[in-house]
Amino acid sequence: MIKKTRGNLIFYKWIFINFLLLVIIEPNYIIGQNTKTDTLQISDTTECVDEEFSFFMLDVSYTNNKVDSKDQINEPIPVLFTDVSYFHKSGIWTGLMFSDYLSADSLSYDFDFQLGFQKYLFNDLFDFDINYTYHKYYGESIFEGIKYNHALNASTGLTYEFFYLYADGNFYLDNENYFTNFGLSLTNNLDKVFFKNDYLYIQPTGSITYGTDYWLYDIFKPYIENYLIPLLRFRGYPVDNLSSEDLTEQYLSNNGLSTNTYSYQGVDLFIPVTYGINNVSLMFSWMYYIPSDKLKAFGMRNQSGYFISLSFIF
Repeated sequence: MIKKTRGNLIFYKWIFINFLLLVIIEPNYIIGQNTKTDTLQISDTTECVDEEFSFFMLDVSYTNNKVDSKDQINEPIPVLFTDVSYFHKSGIWTGLMFSDYLSADSLSYDFDFQLGFQKYLFNDLFDFDINYTYHKYYGESIFEGIKYNHALNASTGLTYEFFYLYADGNFYLDNENYFTNFGLSLTNNLDKVFFKNDYLYIQPTGSITYGTDYWLYDIFKPYIENYLIPLLRFRGYPVDNLSSEDLTEQYLSNNGLSTNTYSYQGVDLFIPVTYGINNVSLMFSWMYYIPSDKLKAFGMRNQSGYFISLSFIF
């Protein structure tokens, strides 16, 4: 019998957390898009003009982050996120985010500092964002995802009527990993739902992710030790003198897959529904992730979960 440990969850946690982080970023875009201007009535004219202004945003979010695999791992790894951001009317923004892993035996969390620039052009038809992230993890090693400290992120989007087409890129500066994400959202914004100053925002979204897979070697160390090595040894392969990279490459090759490549990694589906009144909003999102065949070869199953976020703008 192959021994299973909580370490096997590292890989599944990382994939699903990164999938969930898309929803953290997306509501910030939604709120920023809806609140980046303030409509003012000018006394000597009947016209209304839009004036850009600066604001702070506080986000408190929770996800159940339930993880499933073909090895029958079915363990929730709930995470509490606290995000404080400042958006200046010039387009410069900065933020601090703490991600607390609630099921850890000792305090375990991610700390992220971001500094970026975003802009909306052509009457908000086109937008882009470029930002730098400093990342640090503290706590139990089994909850740590990709090991990195510095990253550059870029995103751009095009709005046409009810459609929002976007592309994101994430580049880790202290390792060889980078990822791209391409998505399409349908937007529906209802004003004055119950009161004159409330709104309901629904944005079903689908996206596809491509990326490198060098992170497999770090994330899969417990999986390789507790599952892959015994499996390959049982099948008669000489494994005692092989590195993690060699084992991963050999295992994927035996399954008709390659490694050390930029390739398709999965599909994300999520349906965020946001209700807001004045400068307070509550968002609930259902999420679903479909991994690639390469990730399924390592035990990844389709994932689902939910995400709740309470936001304040001031």
